[in-house]
Amino acid sequence: MPDVLAQDALAALDSAIAGLLPSAVPGGMTRNVHVEPSRIRPLGLGGYVGNHVGPHAGQFGRRVQARVSIGVTGGNDTNAHTYLVGIGTELLSLSRAERVARGLQRLDRVPVDDARALAFDVDFEFISTPSTGEGVITDLVLDIEPDG
Repeated sequence: MPDVLAQDALAALDSAIAGLLPSAVPGGMTRNVHVEPSRIRPLGLGGYVGNHVGPHAGQFGRRVQARVSIGVTGGNDTNAHTYLVGIGTELLSLSRAERVARGLQRLDRVPVDDARALAFDVDFEFISTPSTGEGVITDLVLDIEPDG
């Protein structure tokens, strides 16, 4: 049975990467983005990371390690290279706060053989936001009187 939280984490990583890339692609070129996860593991204690206030429910998370590849097809090689250099520079110049706000804990460029591609190793944290409360116990009152 697939881990729904892991699937949500992968979808959130796709969305985070897409949100960081410029929406406009130069004419005659097509951009392809591939996310290849290498490891997905629970955050916190067995996936539990804390309580959410509204709605009152537990929060669970996953950490995803992946390789993100960005390739360009079409156009001439010089324009493709210039476009990819711009994307690489833009992604690497993000502040830590900007990256962490999108869940990216680490973004490291890795070498590739293809002149029309970039690749990054990423470490992504996903914490689910519950949509309904679960009746989380916040106080435990023990009215136990000793025997004797």
